[in-house]
Amino acid sequence: MKELKFIHDEGDVLFLKTLRGQVNQYFRENKIEKTANGFAIAKAIFLVAIYLLAFVAIFFSKTISQLYLCYSISGVLTIFVALNIAHDAAHGTFSKHKSINNFLLYTFDFLGASGYMWRLKHVHSHHPHVNIPNMDGDIKQSNLVRIFPNSPYLSFHRYQYLYMPILYLFYTLIWLMFRDFKDFFQTDISGKPSVKHPRMEYVKLLLGKTIFVGRLIILPTILLPFSFSQILLAFLIFHFCASYTVAMALISAHVGEHSVYPEPNQDGEMSQSWVRHQIVTTCDFATHNKIITNLFGGFNHHVVHHLFPNICHIHYPQLTAILVKTCDEFGMPYYSNLTLFDAVKSHLKFLKIRSVREEKVPFLEI
Repeated sequence: MKELKFIHDEGDVLFLKTLRGQVNQYFRENKIEKTANGFAIAKAIFLVAIYLLAFVAIFFSKTISQLYLCYSISGVLTIFVALNIAHDAAHGTFSKHKSINNFLLYTFDFLGASGYMWRLKHVHSHHPHVNIPNMDGDIKQSNLVRIFPNSPYLSFHRYQYLYMPILYLFYTLIWLMFRDFKDFFQTDISGKPSVKHPRMEYVKLLLGKTIFVGRLIILPTILLPFSFSQILLAFLIFHFCASYTVAMALISAHVGEHSVYPEPNQDGEMSQSWVRHQIVTTCDFATHNKIITNLFGGFNHHVVHHLFPNICHIHYPQLTAILVKTCDEFGMPYYSNLTLFDAVKSHLKFLKIRSVREEKVPFLEI
C-alpha cells in the first residue's frame, strides 16, 4: 500500500488557514481552553451516574418488563457515555493531561468495547482515510451491504434498503463480541495488515469482555429470579437499543445520499486536497438541536470534528457556525441534514441508490 498523498490547492490552503485563524481567534477572545469545560465535565458525570443507576436497577427488577426496560435504558446510555467521554478521550481532547485522557479511554473497556482498538481504528485509520475504500477502518464493507460504488453487485443487494435496518439491530453485538477479537487477531488497519499489539492489550481485551458478560449475563442469572433465556433476551434487547443509537450517529455522518468514497490512483495520489476531502466525505445533522448535540457528544457536528479532532466536542456548535460562514465565503461545499430523521432518511435513500446495478465509476466519485 503506497503512502496516501493529497494534492496541494492554493485556494483550499487559504480556506484552511482562514478557518484555523478564526477558530483560534474564537478561543483567544473568549479565553477558553480547547478541552472540556465545566459543563462537559458535569454532563459526563451525570451520564455515568444515570448509566450506573440503570445498571444497578437491573438487580432490583421484580418483573420481566422492568428487567427489559433497565436493559434498554442501559443500552442507549452506553452509547451516550461512550460518545461524550471515551470518544473525546481517544482524541486526547477531554483533558489537557494525557494521563487523564488515557484513563478515560478505559470507559470503552468498561462498556464492553476495546478502547485500544477503537483508538487505533478510529483515530489512526478512519480520520486520515475517511471514506476511502479498504483504508478507512471504521467503514469496512461486508458482502451483505453495498456501499462503495466500485464494489461487486450481488443479486440480494437490491433489497439492502429493506434488510439492513434489521441487521443494524445486531451492530454492537457483533462489534463487542466478535469484531474486536477479529481486529486483534486479523488486523487490517489502513491497509496495513501487520500491526503488532502489545501483549498487555490482549489481557485487557479478555478481561474487559469477561467483566462485560459477567455483569450483564452471569450475575443477573445468578442473582435474579429470571431464567437464563430471559436474561439472554434482555442482553439482546440491550444491544438492539445500543445498536440503533450508535448507528444513527455513524451512518448519518458518512453514509448518506451525498456521501462519496474517493479512491487514490495507483501511485496513492488523491485528486483533491486534504481539507476538501474531509468536507465532502462528511455530513452534519441536526446541528441546531441542543438535545441531540449533547446526547451524541457533538457527533452531529461531524465536519468540524474531522477538521479539528484536537478540540473537545463541547465547542463544536460555535465552531460549526464559523465553518459554515467560511465555507460560504470560499464557495466550499458543506452538507448538513436539518434533522436526525432527515439524516436517517438520507441513509435509506443511499442504500436504495446502491441497490441498483451500476457501471463502475472512476476512482473518484464527486
